[in-house]
Amino acid sequence: MRFFLLLALISSSLFHTRALQPLGKGYNSHCMCLKLESRVIPQQSLRSVEIFPRGSHCRNTEVIAGLKSGERICLNPHTKWVKSLIQYIEKKESVVKKAKAADAL
Repeated sequence: MRFFLLLALISSSLFHTRALQPLGKGYNSHCMCLKLESRVIPQQSLRSVEIFPRGSHCRNTEVIAGLKSGERICLNPHTKWVKSLIQYIEKKESVVKKAKAADAL
């Protein structure tokens, strides 16, 4: 009886681990932003902007800006200027995707 119980437990755990999404590059199991910056960052100071949508790792959308100084700061995604920045980035990415799709044809 113990053998079947152990076999059922192992089978169940294997099933559940196969159902999980694989962790991709850059995946973090918790929120990365503890302090949010709301002040406007001048465009010439920005090197990069990363947008991490809300998900199982964090219930908030996270926007992380890489500055030319090397510093990384978390931007408040509810601030008007950050919302505009996110829309601009998403629009730019969709244009690039459409151009790549057109080139592939």
